[in-house]
Amino acid sequence: MERVLLSGEFEHTVDPKGRVTLPARYRDYFSRGAVLVRFQDDEPCVRVYHPDAWREFDAKYIEPLNVFENPDHSWRTREIYRNQDEVEPDRQGRVLIPAQRIRELGLSGKVKIIGNRTHLEIWNPETLAELERKRGGHA
Repeated sequence: MERVLLSGEFEHTVDPKGRVTLPARYRDYFSRGAVLVRFQDDEPCVRVYHPDAWREFDAKYIEPLNVFENPDHSWRTREIYRNQDEVEPDRQGRVLIPAQRIRELGLSGKVKIIGNRTHLEIWNPETLAELERKRGGHA
């Protein structure tokens, strides 16, 4: 896999069927698929990984967890994989966000997509702005 560093901020919409169009500059990168992940104890967004980038993330951060001897690691792994979906973008570069993620995160209408090095993040713009205000950041 060619290493692509994902960056930028984009405004898109969630259509009535729960689809979001990926930013044009990254559509080729995700043309063969994407892994959508919601980390329950992390920022309230959907992360979008290229399948190869997800495998690298998994090998580095998840595979080393000792799920047989550490119940916390076992639950962490369970939560990650329970909230992961592999999707195929359609011809317009849209990915289908699972209805449960849409409900959990309040995604409707406009969304912010931001690049975060190894992945994209799909945010409810109000949630992102509120978290940035609390951190004294961008918003």
